[in-house]
Amino acid sequence: MPIETNFPTPGYAFAMHHVLKAFTLVLPFMIAACEGGKRKEISEEEAKFTTSDASEIFFRNVRSIYYEKTVMDEAKLDVYRLKERLQADGYPLLNLSIVVNWRYDEAYVLTEPNDFLQQMDTIKIMWRDTTQNDSGVFKFSKGNKDDHFRLATQLYRSIQAQRKLYVLHDHQELPFMQRRDAREAFRKTMVDYFRLVDLL
Repeated sequence: MPIETNFPTPGYAFAMHHVLKAFTLVLPFMIAACEGGKRKEISEEEAKFTTSDASEIFFRNVRSIYYEKTVMDEAKLDVYRLKERLQADGYPLLNLSIVVNWRYDEAYVLTEPNDFLQQMDTIKIMWRDTTQNDSGVFKFSKGNKDDHFRLATQLYRSIQAQRKLYVLHDHQELPFMQRRDAREAFRKTMVDYFRLVDLL
């Protein structure tokens, strides 16, 4: 009479090993997601574009479902835009895309001005911090990936600090990114990007 055992088969053990390994890789990002990415201060001078296996797995399996994905076959790039982003052309608005280069384990954040802002050769954004009685201006002309990172990070930090933002246009200060939905879409995209390149 054969003796029954409850030992798992080798195939089961192999599968469980990979499940536990994937869980271990993703767990730190799940914890970070609960914290909202608000603790660490990120400088616009520390541009980073390299992704890791863990950050790619987390983005693909957890965060990418919230994005519209465009595949650029010839360039071997995937472009992600947040589904809940605000879209309008009648006033200044800046959205973001995350461009993932899986071949080289890199990701880039690109600023995408709407039609209103694209009319300007140089975008000038004034920020005001009423609590600190401080202000400044960010300037952006079409640039490389470092320039896009710099502007996106500067705006992210301003949004985190709840500063007032204005676009300087024809000697006027036009309210900029003051709608909560515009700010929140921008913030979420930046948090996802920072996690993808292991800055958060």
